[in-house]
Amino acid sequence: MTVTLDVKGLEDLENKLSQKFSDRKVAKYVNNALTIAGRYAVVELKQAAASYRDTGATVNEITAGKPRLRGGVRNIKIGWSSDGSRQRWRLVHLNEFGYTRNGRTYAPRGIGKIRSSYDEMQPKLKELEAAELRKLL
Repeated sequence: MTVTLDVKGLEDLENKLSQKFSDRKVAKYVNNALTIAGRYAVVELKQAAASYRDTGATVNEITAGKPRLRGGVRNIKIGWSSDGSRQRWRLVHLNEFGYTRNGRTYAPRGIGKIRSSYDEMQPKLKELEAAELRKLL
């Protein structure tokens, strides 16, 4: 399970930066803003996942990727590292969405925690990105 953060809604700020700086520098500044927002998102997700932690492997393997340009939009992926010793990325979706075994539905104590924390942090992430980009104007 992976969460993707992107810079939607900040196009006017990017356009102002494009008038002031070259495209290469704008990309560098947007990447920097995404990295800062990604670090914040990792901390928030770790707090959300800590509510149902047992061994702590799920919490320890949350990582932020590098900012990239995908489909014309700069974004960063937040998820679970696949090279961790416990490989929790295989199990996270079961905690998040629940599962069915032998016709019986199970709702673990962590059901919906990641999605709700992601929804709660969206406005704060936009503010962080916008604040970082406004510093340059």
